[in-house]
Amino acid sequence: MNRFTADQCPLLTWVCLFCLTLITGSTLSAEDPRASATVNVSKEASKKAGDKADGARKEPKNAGALSPEREKQALEFARSHHPELAELIERLKKHRPREYRRAVRDLDTTLTRLERFKHRDGERYRLTLERWEVDSRIRLLAAQVSIKGSDADQAELKSLLKQRVDLQLELLQHDKKSAEKRLQKLEKSISEMEQNRDQLVDAELKRIKRNLKKTKSKTSDKK
Repeated sequence: MNRFTADQCPLLTWVCLFCLTLITGSTLSAEDPRASATVNVSKEASKKAGDKADGARKEPKNAGALSPEREKQALEFARSHHPELAELIERLKKHRPREYRRAVRDLDTTLTRLERFKHRDGERYRLTLERWEVDSRIRLLAAQVSIKGSDADQAELKSLLKQRVDLQLELLQHDKKSAEKRLQKLEKSISEMEQNRDQLVDAELKRIKRNLKKTKSKTSDKK
């Protein structure tokens, strides 16, 4: 994919805003892998992107400000997984500070969710991260295609969309396996409770009696 050059600053700024509008609309829908917004590169979508960008510029100056450390981590995340997006976001810092802060907050939200998956489910973390990378590249390429896209750009966009579908399928298959494991645990718990129903009732009754006895004993001591 051809990069935007430094002499295209106005165009590059528009692309940044367009991409960031798309990103804001679906920061990371990993908890529902079916939720994948198809990128619309029509004139209507471009107009909506501009309208939303105008709205973003009206936000309070310090809305949702991140600490310097969180900001640094968010940008490092972008540099590691989509350097071109990181470059565009950093270009906003000087000329569009509010849009820059908004983009960094979105990155921080993505990073936070990914970290949660990383500690809870390594495979979901891997698949979700890969899909974020593909989604991010799709948004950026879609913005470029809407302005000056070549046949090669459109072919690359189609290839990325296929990758995203494949990753969504993997995520659904992963979720199916996880659901089956949870179902097995539930069935085991149900079976154990059915087999030990009387013992559980007796144990609970004994516990209640012990608590009542302790309560009475404390009451008597106070008298």
